[in-house]
Amino acid sequence: MSNSNENIFDELKNKVTGDIYTDKIRRYMHSTDGSIFRVEPACIVYPKSTDDVVEIVKFANKYQISIHSRGAGSGLCGAAIGRGIVIDFCKYMNNMLGYEKISDIEGTFTCEPGYKYGELEAFLKGSSMWFPAAPSSGEYATFGGMYGTNAGGGYSVKYGNVADYIVDAEVVFHDGHIDTFSNIAKTDIGKLSPELKELYGVLNNNQHVINGSYPPIKCNVCGYELRDAVYENSLKLHKLFGGSEGTLGIITKLTFRVIRKKPYNALVIAYFDNKTNSSKAAQVGLKFEPAGIEIMDKSLLNLAVTHEPSLEGRIPTDVDNILMFEFEGDSIEEVSKYCQDTVKEITEKNYASKTFTAVSEEEKASYWAVRKAAVPILYLLKGKKKILALVEDAAVPTDKLVEYFDGLYEIFTRHKVDFVSYGHIAKGLLHNRPLLDLKDPYDINLLKILADEVFELVNKLNGTISGEHGDGRIRSCYINKQYNTELYSLFLRVKSILDPDGLFNPEIKVVSDPAQMTKHLRYGADYGVSDKALNKQLVWEEDFILEAEKCHGCSKCTTVTNATRMCPVYKALRDEAAAPKAKANILRGLLSNVIDSEAMYQEAFQYVINHCVNCGSCSKECPSKVNIPKLALEAKSRYAKKFGVSMDAKLVTNFEMAGKITHKLSPVVSALMAPKFMRNILKITTGLSSNRKFVKFASKSLYERVNQTEGNGEKVVMYFAGCYASYIKPEIGESTINVLKKLGYKVVTPDQHCCGIPHLSKGLAKDTRNQIKKNLKEWGSLIDQVDYIVSACSSCTLSLTKEWLYYQNDEITQKIRDKTIFIMDLVEKHIDKVEVLEQNMSLGYHIPCHIKLLKNPASTQNVLKKLKGIKVDDLKSGCCGMAGSWGMSAKNYDLSIKIGKPMVDKLMASQCSAGITECPTCSMQMEHLGSKEVMHPIEVVDKCIK
Repeated sequence: MSNSNENIFDELKNKVTGDIYTDKIRRYMHSTDGSIFRVEPACIVYPKSTDDVVEIVKFANKYQISIHSRGAGSGLCGAAIGRGIVIDFCKYMNNMLGYEKISDIEGTFTCEPGYKYGELEAFLKGSSMWFPAAPSSGEYATFGGMYGTNAGGGYSVKYGNVADYIVDAEVVFHDGHIDTFSNIAKTDIGKLSPELKELYGVLNNNQHVINGSYPPIKCNVCGYELRDAVYENSLKLHKLFGGSEGTLGIITKLTFRVIRKKPYNALVIAYFDNKTNSSKAAQVGLKFEPAGIEIMDKSLLNLAVTHEPSLEGRIPTDVDNILMFEFEGDSIEEVSKYCQDTVKEITEKNYASKTFTAVSEEEKASYWAVRKAAVPILYLLKGKKKILALVEDAAVPTDKLVEYFDGLYEIFTRHKVDFVSYGHIAKGLLHNRPLLDLKDPYDINLLKILADEVFELVNKLNGTISGEHGDGRIRSCYINKQYNTELYSLFLRVKSILDPDGLFNPEIKVVSDPAQMTKHLRYGADYGVSDKALNKQLVWEEDFILEAEKCHGCSKCTTVTNATRMCPVYKALRDEAAAPKAKANILRGLLSNVIDSEAMYQEAFQYVINHCVNCGSCSKECPSKVNIPKLALEAKSRYAKKFGVSMDAKLVTNFEMAGKITHKLSPVVSALMAPKFMRNILKITTGLSSNRKFVKFASKSLYERVNQTEGNGEKVVMYFAGCYASYIKPEIGESTINVLKKLGYKVVTPDQHCCGIPHLSKGLAKDTRNQIKKNLKEWGSLIDQVDYIVSACSSCTLSLTKEWLYYQNDEITQKIRDKTIFIMDLVEKHIDKVEVLEQNMSLGYHIPCHIKLLKNPASTQNVLKKLKGIKVDDLKSGCCGMAGSWGMSAKNYDLSIKIGKPMVDKLMASQCSAGITECPTCSMQMEHLGSKEVMHPIEVVDKCIK
């Protein structure tokens, strides 16, 4: 079906309650996942219920359109993309539907397919229960996706895969009828539907083929799992659908077991000179039933040290590989015994050159930190060649590991391909990641050559090509080679029975096209960039397009718990368009001419871009460190240059002017704007929210309260106050100057203007440059004369140290960047040298997003800990939702409140007498939603030091 044929979907829109999109922008957003592929769908549906899914299936049958179920889109093998209808469960069908405690060691929960593992983990926090079959992407992976691939993870050697925990599921079958695993299992065979009765007969009559045709390895998700489907004259679909990757039906509800987590664990870290010894040591460790054994090969270790010198002291350069054994038990003595026995045996047999045992939380964290730091570095590698998921999921019997390692090194060395290897050695699974350039025809050709040779090696060793990530587009073509003809024929038969028209993810599983892995590549030899990439509004150190291409689609930015600060807008909406990766996706499409250049100015495109509020959290937490906020600013700037900005945007960018002109009249203006009808008029005429309290300017500005030069210290600082401390709450400015004087500094507060962050956030690149130039003109030679430029505003500090260079990157802005310091960083340098007075305060601390982007985000907390009588409760509740001036607009108000309310609710429910934060607009949001006073940390410091 042609992607351009959108009219028939109007029929579907009248039948489902969820959202349906056929525009080019949405289709492009859903054309990729965490793999190397790109396939553009015809339509995207966000269903709200099982009934919606039924209607989608019936519609697809009528028009013979394929259906592709999608969770987080984090999969590495391309199973969540396709040409037909993509069903995205994340936006609406993402709920936990119930939890039942069965005993002290077991419970069950029921959820919709879009519910994420990270949410379950947060729900179970503080209990003794856990779901052990979690992949490394678990924080943001959905249970629908995890079950669809039968994901495993590091603990699956002991605890099994996701399908081992399935209790029941609701399925929409090919004809639109709904059934559950439990109902099917308890139904007499003779009373089953015709297709299920046929399925039972086929499986029951071929048990001899099924039981003798799988490799002798636990972690195997290649093909379909037909074992255990026939059990005591009943049909059990639990394992069959687990790992079927959406090819047999659509799961709309799942029930899983959770189990008791052992309360104690410890690590054994062992260094090895060769893989023969580490493979033998892994065999030793398996005798003591470890929770997992991880390996980091020298290929990964060397790369990590080369690209992150700070790891050099923690990663020895003279070892071939490192194993990390994790043991657990019901007592520390039990765990210690496992560790001691393992160390004793691998040492006595001279396998390990050195070992360490980590029992305390601090010790374990230090070793895991190396593992967690090393792997993300793979995504930061410069150059055209990138780490690829190609043969990253193969596994062999653990007694074949030495041959496997030797074979891998021989293959990659012969083809002169750099690669890294790490993974779950306890189950014989290694994540082998070659570095290739998928824009280069030679490397594209290598894809199949390498995959073929690794498959032959794995097959010879009686292993599997797919251990836990799935088959997808990248490995489905090997299924008919891994298994004998009889078993593969059964796979085809099962598919034809349950999906007779081949509409469920048709290019996955039962595909034998050997060239499939080189088709529909995200890049490919024909990939090119248009001259639109050259029309840059911002300063880019490297090409604009390269920044967009750095996003590899891992989906970490769709985390919905407080495990990450990013992305506050996505967390509130759960809409793919709100995710940071969506910005990179559509900009890459635009710059590569797949999306028409005029689309940038259309509503669908702007909806995606304008859902970036420039909090910056993703730029810090993204594994690839993609600067999504800067990409969004570039797009906003292009739009604003052509069409200008709205009235509310113009008003908030003239905040400084409003403060200068009206602050003396503040009591009159505030009284005038107090009635709601007056704010409604303001909303109608300007677009500013009438629900916000009108900004109350101080009747006497900071510049009318302080001298331009204060103090007489030898060292001189320039104080950049910012609009908030200048005109709304000058008490912050006074406290800042007081503290700087107490620390022995001479303080100069020159004439100054807005830092420009309201302008740049609206895409006003020219106005931002003007703000920079105006400030530089006012300051002149003072910049060279001062030791520091000090700001007490988190956003102003970020602007001066980072964002000014987006618009003017030269010697003077670089000098300002280098001299600028956040006030609490400076206080931290001196706090041990000053006299601290006793106070009595209980404060609820909210850390602003922009503080997290500065050099020392912990300085405020470090200082507050050293103040006598100051008790601080870290609210740890994410973004405040104000996002500078973004939350002032009427169109953003409800979303702003939804984002920020959990944090303020936590403050109000606490015993804290006041809130504390470094950000002006965070403070405004906290005061708007709560009734407690909100202070700046510098005001507290001013009261506490002599």
